[in-house]
Amino acid sequence: MYLSKLEIFGFKSFARKTEFKFHNGLTGIVGPNGCGKSNIVDALRWVLGEQKAGALRSERMENVIFNGSRTQKPLGMAEVSLTIENTKNILPIEYSEVVITRRLFRSGESQYLLNNAVCRLKDIMDLFMDTGMGANAYSVIELAMVEQILNGKAEERRHIFEEAAGVGKYKARRKAAFRKLEATGADILRLNDIIVEVEKNVDSLKRQVQKAERYQTYAEELKDTDMQLASFRFHAFKSELEPLGLESKVLQDRREELSSQLATEEAAIEELHVKVLELEKQLVARQRDLNTNTERIQKKEEGILISQERVKAIQENRVRFGQEINDLNKRGELLAEMLVTLNNRLEEARGKMEEVEAALLQRQRELEPHRETYQTKRQELRTLQTQRSTEAETIVTLQQERERLRTQLEYDEKRREQLLNEQQALQSQRAEFEAKRSEFATRVAQALAQLDQLQLQSETNQEGLLAKQAQLAGVKERAAELTNDLQRHRDRIMMLQKFMESYEDHPEGVKYLLREGGLSAGCLGTFGEHIKVSEPHRRAVEAALGDTVVALLVDQKDRAFDGISLLRQGAKGAATFLPMLNGFGYRLNTAARLQNGHAVQGNLADLVACDDQVRPLVEYLLSDCYLVPSLADARALAEQESSARLRFVTPDGDLVSNWGLIRGGASEQGSPVIGRKQEIEALEAEVERLDGEIDALITSRERSERELQDLRQNAENLAKASKLLEKDRQQLEIEFGQSAFRVTKVDEELQQRGEELERIANFQTDRGTKLAAVQPRLEEFEALRLSAENSLTQLAAEIETLEHTVRTAEQAYNDANLKVVEARAEFRNLEAERERTEASRKEVAESIKIRTQQIAEAEAQEKSLTEHVAAIRAQLQDDFSERKELEDVVHELERIFREEKGVIDAKEKTLRPARQERDEISEKLHQHELRIAELTMLRDNLAKHVHETYELELAAYATANPPDLSQEFDAAATDERVNWLRNRLKSMGPVNMLALTDYQKEKERFDFLNAQKEDLLKAEENLKDTIKVINDTAYERFGKTFAQIRENFIQVFKSFFEGGLADLRLDEGDPLEADIIIEANPKGRSLGSLALLSGGEKTLTAISLLFAIYLVKPSPFCVLDEVDAPLDDTNIGRFTGALRKFSENTQFICVTHNKGTMKATDYLYGVTMEEQGVSKVVSVRFEEAEVAQVAEAAMVPELN
Repeated sequence: MYLSKLEIFGFKSFARKTEFKFHNGLTGIVGPNGCGKSNIVDALRWVLGEQKAGALRSERMENVIFNGSRTQKPLGMAEVSLTIENTKNILPIEYSEVVITRRLFRSGESQYLLNNAVCRLKDIMDLFMDTGMGANAYSVIELAMVEQILNGKAEERRHIFEEAAGVGKYKARRKAAFRKLEATGADILRLNDIIVEVEKNVDSLKRQVQKAERYQTYAEELKDTDMQLASFRFHAFKSELEPLGLESKVLQDRREELSSQLATEEAAIEELHVKVLELEKQLVARQRDLNTNTERIQKKEEGILISQERVKAIQENRVRFGQEINDLNKRGELLAEMLVTLNNRLEEARGKMEEVEAALLQRQRELEPHRETYQTKRQELRTLQTQRSTEAETIVTLQQERERLRTQLEYDEKRREQLLNEQQALQSQRAEFEAKRSEFATRVAQALAQLDQLQLQSETNQEGLLAKQAQLAGVKERAAELTNDLQRHRDRIMMLQKFMESYEDHPEGVKYLLREGGLSAGCLGTFGEHIKVSEPHRRAVEAALGDTVVALLVDQKDRAFDGISLLRQGAKGAATFLPMLNGFGYRLNTAARLQNGHAVQGNLADLVACDDQVRPLVEYLLSDCYLVPSLADARALAEQESSARLRFVTPDGDLVSNWGLIRGGASEQGSPVIGRKQEIEALEAEVERLDGEIDALITSRERSERELQDLRQNAENLAKASKLLEKDRQQLEIEFGQSAFRVTKVDEELQQRGEELERIANFQTDRGTKLAAVQPRLEEFEALRLSAENSLTQLAAEIETLEHTVRTAEQAYNDANLKVVEARAEFRNLEAERERTEASRKEVAESIKIRTQQIAEAEAQEKSLTEHVAAIRAQLQDDFSERKELEDVVHELERIFREEKGVIDAKEKTLRPARQERDEISEKLHQHELRIAELTMLRDNLAKHVHETYELELAAYATANPPDLSQEFDAAATDERVNWLRNRLKSMGPVNMLALTDYQKEKERFDFLNAQKEDLLKAEENLKDTIKVINDTAYERFGKTFAQIRENFIQVFKSFFEGGLADLRLDEGDPLEADIIIEANPKGRSLGSLALLSGGEKTLTAISLLFAIYLVKPSPFCVLDEVDAPLDDTNIGRFTGALRKFSENTQFICVTHNKGTMKATDYLYGVTMEEQGVSKVVSVRFEEAEVAQVAEAAMVPELN
């Protein structure tokens, strides 16, 4: 088994298709540095599957593609094909000839082919595994690898031994088994977690099934008991509603009679109100005119002050402008004197500059002849050098041509016939590839059009998706906010209702009477529950009422005395009572007087809202109390007013009376009673509104989520379609590129065949003539080269003398040029300074002109402002007269307004008794209506509760199941039982009525997961057994191979170093993972480290190890890249002798510069770089007598 052929195209410096044919034995590759020899080794590594760009001496893998030269464009692909003769069936494949091909395109796409069939990199790696021929095996050895084998990473050294032992596949299988074992263990852990979770669910569902059964029993009992109680209450409500309706009809008739009598009197009062309102409008209009007049006077007075200030500023500016003009005149005189001085200096500088310029011109005339002579001689030198290089290159070319002519003549005719046959086959292939390329181009265009359409649809869908997501996020955020607000309001309502029902913050006596119900027949609740006050005034009202706010309202005085008796009997504390008497309608008539000219914001009784029934009490308790802005106002008013008992209170709750009572300070805001009912009503309305808005948002969210899901599904469908189409397009482009590449490749091959045929025909015609003429031409060019060398020596001496003369003249010229530069710079500086001075003089003149103009403008402004002030003073006299007239009119209107208001108050007082009777009837009617409404609401709520809870109609049920009057129905006990059942059901919390179905499903899942766990545990045991078998086999193979390599290494090392000692040993630990330690000591030396060996000793030690491995498991071929560079002549002999010995079983390819190694080769390839960046190959087979001459010719350096 051996390498038979290597084909390179577009790889690194091999721009053209290059073919290497190898034979058994030793093949050498020679050439000057930088010609591309090592690129052949890189190509071998690359085609065998090398994936690290650094191993190929590149930063990126795409750099291996030919990147162009001065005459050739960059290529789009690199391709290397390696042909292996598998005669001994070492490769596990049925073919006797195996062709491995690797391609790389600039797009990053790569291909691997095995006998022209596309395959994977893994297939290539598996093919060469444990054969010693992989990209990282010991079949390719570079000089840098010598150091790595001896002192590099332990993993790299172990890899060579593992290749020889053939345990690579076992380690790969073991690694795969460990990965599977780890994955199985992870699966078992995950499955355990799931089983634990499912087991918890099964236990939980089992408990839920038991709970659901108990819940069902309680629910059925609750329904029966609750329906009996509802039927009883329904009949009770019905029996109370009928008499209330009859009494309400009588009261309505009396109220209508009183309303008719009051209507006539109230119409007259309304006319007076209209008159008062008109007077109030006139008063407001005149007051507005007065305010306008006052504002106008103030603005004119302010305008006079501003104008006077402006006149003062203008006078100050005139003085300042005059002073500035004097200063500017002095500066202009100084600048004129400076201009005269600068003009004189400019004339002196101009004369000096002309003088040094003339001297510079003279130095330039002296320099030019010397420089021209020097350049002429330099050109002659370059011409001779070019001639010498051309002649040397011609000599090398003639030598190569002579050898080539001798070896190729016998093959020309045979090659010509072969080329004709290949041309015919290539033309057929080209027609086929061209047709495929056209077809693929059309399909690629169609795929691109479809992709553009899908992209447009995807962008439109994405815009809709983003908009819908933003909308849905906004809806969800708003719903969350509303839900939080709703829950907060409901919590607040429950808290307030709890306080109202429990009366916890009321006095003990009040709490006892309200809870126990001892006065339920005539008690109307607390006084604070019957009044409504806006939030800003609650503290003021609370301060004015004091403890009265929690006093109990009773319908008559006897109820109050009965309550006191109950409290005394039970020792339950005390309580305040307010009987509903008509005699409380008293109110001080001082509000109008106090509001005129004092800081009174209103009477507290007017700030309280209540039913007409409670209004007399509010008037009585608060009519003497007035709201004022601050404590200072309250104090002042209390000291001023002494005509009646009055109180003044601030919004913060501070109170001052004119009879000495003062109360105030810091207190908690709010009252235990006032405003609580208002807040509940407002919160209930807000809850209802929030419920409606949340329902609307939920509907909107559900609709948006459905639309969003549709958009996402559409986006997913478009993405899938685009992905499939893009995949098809990429495949089509690959196939199109391959077809185009094949056409190009066939064209190139056809062109090569044609050129080669023409070249062969021409060569056959004049081969003999050229071969006879080569030697005379070689002698002729050698003589010319010697003549050119003599001329170059003589001319170099002349140029050295001329260089000294030119440098002396150039120094004199540079000195003169420096003086010219300095003189010109001085002249330019003086000229610039004169221009700046002239510009400054012009600026001074312009400034004087501007200041003179500003003085004239200031005088005109001063005159204008003085006249304006005089005109405004005249206007002010008229405004003062108008203000006096308006003040008189306002005073008169205020007097008339007070008189008419007194008439209205008198008439109102006469109507008060009739109104009071009507209000009492209305209140009683209102109480009846409230009770009727309450009973109706209770009945309806009860019916709603029955319908919503049990889906039954209460009226029909109660009619069909009337209460049994012969037996007493214990409603309290029944209600207590219903509440107990409800609380019992509520205390059970959420109940999953579907628990039984869920329990069965989860139980089946639990059993299935346990079965899976058992399967995984069995698989884990099987993997552990497999790993043990692999380890045993690998240990055995590796140990046996290592012992053989160790024995061979000791013997081979002694053959290279006579009397030397060497050994191999394994470090402690797992034999398959332990470090391999190399020990080597040449004769007469005792080294502590391999790093202390010389370069040649390291090379021979590494070669000894390599040959020791070959004795155990020979590699079919071995590439050595300049590993002989550190060896001297003696060691080269030993090295080549060893190569000869091992070449019986191994094919060696040596990249070398050493003549001794060249002599040992059977075949020799020469690599040159006639064109910069493009490698070219010449192959020769020769006899030993010709080696020295060929080696010398191959090593001639490239000359430019």
